[in-house]
Amino acid sequence: MNITAKIQELRKQKKWSVARLAREAGIPTVSLRAMLARKDPNAYNVKNLIKIAKALDVSVSYLTQSGDDDAKPKLTVQQKQELLKQFENLLDNFFKIEGSDSNEK
Repeated sequence: MNITAKIQELRKQKKWSVARLAREAGIPTVSLRAMLARKDPNAYNVKNLIKIAKALDVSVSYLTQSGDDDAKPKLTVQQKQELLKQFENLLDNFFKIEGSDSNEK
């Protein structure tokens, strides 16, 4: 969910109009309406974002963090296997591995 959607959702949960949120945040209503109507739903001035988050009683990180799996970087199976090999080599270089399979190396 993008920043604008989160702001709109929180505003509606509080049953606040855009004008009420603007007043609570100390931002001109016209400015807030313009922010909420932007094509880029994540383009916010940090100063205003702090004010909005405070008015909505949430953290800025809550508004800015995406919980979507689509936001995670993607790996191919081959890339994952290569990273696992590199991690295993790193462990072998820095630790003495004890156990039944430690003699294999």
